[in-house]
Amino acid sequence: MKSAAVFLALVLLALAASDRPAQAQTPASPGIGATGKICFLLRNRSPVTLYGRVVLQSRERFTFRLERNRQVESCLVGTTYGGNRISLVLVNFLGLPLFNCYTTTSHAIDINARQQEEGWRYTADCR
Repeated sequence: MKSAAVFLALVLLALAASDRPAQAQTPASPGIGATGKICFLLRNRSPVTLYGRVVLQSRERFTFRLERNRQVESCLVGTTYGGNRISLVLVNFLGLPLFNCYTTTSHAIDINARQQEEGWRYTADCR
């Protein structure tokens, strides 16, 4: 009973400490994008380890843990969103979204996190 109360308190604390997730805009080009092998490069430009996932419209996903100043390249087979965009979602340690955006894979995707007074501010090179 005591451990359940402690667990609940920790979860509530984690939820209160996390920033509100940024609202992602729907891709500018509606409809279905390219189908096939979609490759992308993620680069962590922040001073902390980042967690997240890349998702295609056809629901294929790549989950990552990216340490500071590291990069990862990966490919998924599926269908992109309109305008040949993929969804990038940064999450906290509970898997709750902190930031999301839609971006193309024609360039490296730089991800940044900066600590501010009210918490962390997450940005990514989303075009």
